[in-house]
Amino acid sequence: MKVGTGSVLQDWVMELPLRFQGTLLTAVRGCDNEPKQWTKTGVAFSQGRRLTAFIRFCFLNPADAREIDVEEGAFFMSTPPIPLKASEFGHLPQHWYSHVMHALEIIAYYHPENMTKLLALQCYHSMVHNLHLEPETKETQWERLTEDRIKKGTLIELLMMRLFSFFELMTPPLLMLFDSGLQLESR
Repeated sequence: MKVGTGSVLQDWVMELPLRFQGTLLTAVRGCDNEPKQWTKTGVAFSQGRRLTAFIRFCFLNPADAREIDVEEGAFFMSTPPIPLKASEFGHLPQHWYSHVMHALEIIAYYHPENMTKLLALQCYHSMVHNLHLEPETKETQWERLTEDRIKKGTLIELLMMRLFSFFELMTPPLLMLFDSGLQLESR
């Protein structure tokens, strides 16, 4: 067996801006909260796990390509769950759902292989429509992920600083209320 020594990221990913790469990496981990079924060999599998394995296949290089599709529940799967029923993920955290949905969007718009793009696009559309949203265009996605957040003043750190400044201003008056023995009545 030949052991891979290059990057874990496929070449096409390395050509993307860093925010795109980061978005893909947020979808590598499966959802911890998803109930799993077990194969005869003791491997866990589920629809969410299958989708995550497909996403990994789309942008990561496996250490051993023989492990791709080796069995249901494998770490790398060359196809998503078909058909993908995004409504089956309703009990899972929206945070995980959005990471997966946005990773599929990047794969759909930038993957070099047309069949992979098509499969990812179908999954992305299914997840978007399940949330009663409209799919983001490739151009809009590019603008969102390449915007100059410093120039726009939309960095989360700036927002957090403003929030902490607000709490610093509000803390002394609130402490005075409690120190004076004033109690707020619950209604």
